[in-house]
Amino acid sequence: MICPLGVTVHECWKNMLNGQSGIRPITAFETSGCSTTIGGQLPEAASQIEKKRTPKRLFKQTIRSSRLIRVCAQDAMTDCGVELRGLDATRCAIIVGTSGSSVGNPLDLTDAETERFRIIRDMVNAPAAWLSIEFGFKGPAFTLSAAAASGIYAAATGVDLIRHGWADLVVVGGVDTVLSKNSLIKANHLKMLSTRNAEPEKALRPFDIQRDGCLLSDGACAVVLESLTHARSRNAPIYAWIQGYAACSEPYSPHSEARDGAEMARTMERGLQDSGMPKESIGYLSAAATSAVISDALESQAIRTVFGSHAEALGISAIQSMIGHTMGASGLIALSTTALALKNQMAPPTINYAFPDPACNLDYIPNSMRKLNGVEGAMVNAFSIGGHNAVAVLSRQDSVQE
Repeated sequence: MICPLGVTVHECWKNMLNGQSGIRPITAFETSGCSTTIGGQLPEAASQIEKKRTPKRLFKQTIRSSRLIRVCAQDAMTDCGVELRGLDATRCAIIVGTSGSSVGNPLDLTDAETERFRIIRDMVNAPAAWLSIEFGFKGPAFTLSAAAASGIYAAATGVDLIRHGWADLVVVGGVDTVLSKNSLIKANHLKMLSTRNAEPEKALRPFDIQRDGCLLSDGACAVVLESLTHARSRNAPIYAWIQGYAACSEPYSPHSEARDGAEMARTMERGLQDSGMPKESIGYLSAAATSAVISDALESQAIRTVFGSHAEALGISAIQSMIGHTMGASGLIALSTTALALKNQMAPPTINYAFPDPACNLDYIPNSMRKLNGVEGAMVNAFSIGGHNAVAVLSRQDSVQE
């Protein structure tokens, strides 16, 4: 995992639990003329790792999003302890989710030497293709795009490949490097972004009545999915079990007054149905909330609709309060941190929650981490601009039976 809070999953997780903010004034490019001048810029260490771990020729052939997801995928494979020589390459797959906004990012500067690689640099399928080459996998390898839901869509597709017996192991990634002046101007035009530039670390306030919009961030994350039989056959470290998922469309304009949260609720209900888990078994929920005025309230309403009185017992985190909106990476980052929350029985907070909104009246784990105390199940929401809704339902690895 690489995000504004760190360059390894352990560093990011530690800083999330501590409620640190990764939002800073943007220094990577000139922001004059932009209403928003803050965002989730990656630490300098990300650039150092990217250069150190990418061969010179490959660096010229790739854009930053491909390089970052390559680093994350390498780390995920190392963490899971898999030996490439022991795998059937024809039964190993690659799926990468991205919004596609990384292509053409002006920060990916080109020169005469790199320009001749433009076609293979800018192809939307490039991240998945490079990972397939990296690991020598011969199963399906492709990129899909569903904005902020891309990561959950990718994970769900990986689950399907395993469920249907078409793959034993799937490397799933989510990545976007969207932070640029051009993106800021466009997002400000849509009135999406917070303009609380004077206090960047306090700008993002999901579910708080003073929230005024999201902030763009760069990020990448990768996980390894395996069937339970395959994972246990090699004594793999298991973080959590994906019990089910769902995806639905919300066919409305982002600013439409017709949006009522019904499709968010339907997605969550279908996710629970697919998982076979009763709603009372869900004790933790990673919210899609980005600090958007309308969407945060709709998500709260949808959670209450689906869980009824049990909604009061849910601990809900909005990790975007700390890292901003990483677009195509956001779903995978949320999935990974939720798996860590279940394994470690600790939940990260929703920071900057100070002034409750009557329309958002649930337990958002405000400002400090919390012990989960025996929580067996969790839900991850990914609701994105364009109406792409996706949900994953997880359980603790030690609750899974053969």
